Formats: sequence, structure tokens, C-alpha cells
Amino acid sequence: MGETKLIKGTYGYIDRWKKSKLVMILLWVIFIAALFLIPAVIMGTRYNAFTVAAIVMVLPAARQAVQYFAMMGFHSGRQDEYEKIAALTQGKKWMVLAADMVLASESGHMVLNMLVICNGNIYGYAPKQKKSREAIEAYLTNILMEADITHKKPVVHENFEEFEEMIMMLAANEPSAPVDAGTIFAGLKANCM
Repeated sequence: MGETKLIKGTYGYIDRWKKSKLVMILLWVIFIAALFLIPAVIMGTRYNAFTVAAIVMVLPAARQAVQYFAMMGFHSGRQDEYEKIAALTQGKKWMVLAADMVLASESGHMVLNMLVICNGNIYGYAPKQKKSREAIEAYLTNILMEADITHKKPVVHENFEEFEEMIMMLAANEPSAPVDAGTIFAGLKANCM
């Protein structure tokens, strides 16, 4: 039996999240319809406490729907690209690979198909974005500042070959005193949908 738990930062997270959210919305619709229709048929009137409960239940269902619609235009990255980067970072304790990161900010959403945290810095791959590369890098810089890492500048690539080349270089050169990536990754996950 496969893993069904959604974990931010794993490959395929966006597509699995959207599927689970859609199932939740459908369950809400069925529940609300049953809560409204069954008592109305049994009692012969819509004017009962169950109708009020059904109306109130629309609020959490609408919240689920809004989240789904906000993510509808986003998809997981290509699996072949992820596998190439995963092979490069595998066994490298100084590198953390994350995929399908949808970062939420006041100015909108940013999708990083992949990112690698290495020695206190963030190297991302974000093709076909509505946000500019500079805006994504500025957002990631703020996350580094929140983790008290002020001397690093994140790098975001729009081209996979450039990103792969950067990760190859990072994987070949183990830092003498690696910086723990746990706090940076926790900050990213906290800002991720």
C-alpha cells in the first residue's frame, strides 16, 4: 500500500494536494446536500434546524473550495527533472532537496518546482512564473533573514540545465563547515501552501 500522507516538499505534492482537496470538497457537497434534503423530505418542510446546520456547513466547504481554486493553475514539476536532481543530492548530508513548493505571500503565490538548500543558501528552479525571478529571490532572502542567515543570497533559475549545472557543482564540493538546513527548510514549509 502506497504512502498517502501529504508532506510538503516532496515530489508530486501539488498534484496529490489538489486531488485530496477535490475529494474533500465533494464530500462536503454530499454531506451538505444530505443534511439539507433528507430532513426536508422526512419532515415535509425546509424550515427546520437541519437546514440551518446545512447553511452553516457551507462556510468550511467554501474555504476548502477557495484553497483549491487558488492552487488550480499549479502543477507538480516534471518527474525526470526531479529524478536527475535527486540523484545528484542523494547521500549528500549537506544538501536538502525539496520539490513542489508553493510559497504564499501578500503579493501572490510562487511555485518552485525544486529547491536545494546547501550550506545556508537556497538554490531554486522556478520555470514559467508569473512572478519575476528577482521577486522570488527577494522573498527567499526574507526567509533566510528570518533564520538569522543574512550573508547569503538565494539563486533562482528559470532554465533547468542551469539549475542542474549549479547542483552538480554544489554536490561535488562538500563545505568544510556545513550549515544546518533544518531551520531554513522549516521556514520554507511554514510559508508553503
